[in-house]
Amino acid sequence: MPEYHIEPTYHVFGVPLRTGSFYPGNENDAQAYRDVHIIERLRAAGCRVIDEGEIAIPNYLPHHLIPPIRNWPGPRIVWECVSERLIPYLQQPGHIPLLIGTDCSVVVGTAQALMQACGENIHILYLDGHIDGAAPQPERCMSAAGMGLWLVTQTSPFRPGPALNPSQVTVIGWSDDLNSPELGLRSLSLAEVRQLGAGEAARRALQSVPASASILLHFDIDVLNKREMPVAYFPNADGLSLREVQELLSAILSDSRVRIIEVAEYASLRDLDQSYASRIVELLVNGLQRPIR
Repeated sequence: MPEYHIEPTYHVFGVPLRTGSFYPGNENDAQAYRDVHIIERLRAAGCRVIDEGEIAIPNYLPHHLIPPIRNWPGPRIVWECVSERLIPYLQQPGHIPLLIGTDCSVVVGTAQALMQACGENIHILYLDGHIDGAAPQPERCMSAAGMGLWLVTQTSPFRPGPALNPSQVTVIGWSDDLNSPELGLRSLSLAEVRQLGAGEAARRALQSVPASASILLHFDIDVLNKREMPVAYFPNADGLSLREVQELLSAILSDSRVRIIEVAEYASLRDLDQSYASRIVELLVNGLQRPIR
């Protein structure tokens, strides 16, 4: 029987709270993307896009510095809200949630949703300046954003459901491992991406993912260097250029296995004229653009 191509539909969700990060205060970062017309620009690029508004998150979440996870159980409450909202879309072929305005801890909730909707044959492509795999320590309080990959790949009381095998995660473009323990993650460091070239690095990362797998693309903007993206939550002095990130995103976003896209760690309070939000949108538009029929 012939195979029929399903034209993707992108569902844009804002995640209006940074309970997994270090500082409170940037709870409405998704609005900056809308202010620079992300919906209209994606549609102009030939994409089917629906703005789904903000994922509803309780306004009573705690903020504290009690070890081991800052603001706990706030992050888990957010993950459950995110997962519950996304699952109905993921159960429909060709429907792809696009999350904006969030912190890196969201990967726990999105991975949970993808596994529940599509089974455990998933793979996370994690574009990030850091390996967010720090382990919880009883004497130290740390944000869930720096522990996301540990929480996803390790069985623990901090999250429900099965852990993802570390080999199902590829971290791309990192230069700081945050003192993460050896987890068995796949990796293409900043140095390796530069040596291979961004396009070849993306090709190799995609080639290592099983053909039947569903891909979660995590894009932390701090994979870019501070000169070109100073509005990252934790900007990196060294990092990829806009051109290199565009090559990575264009290759990955053209892959039909991508089922979730999340853009993390944009700090709108550092971007008063929203010029950098516009650059991030341009990266997405260039990666997702479809021929106009």
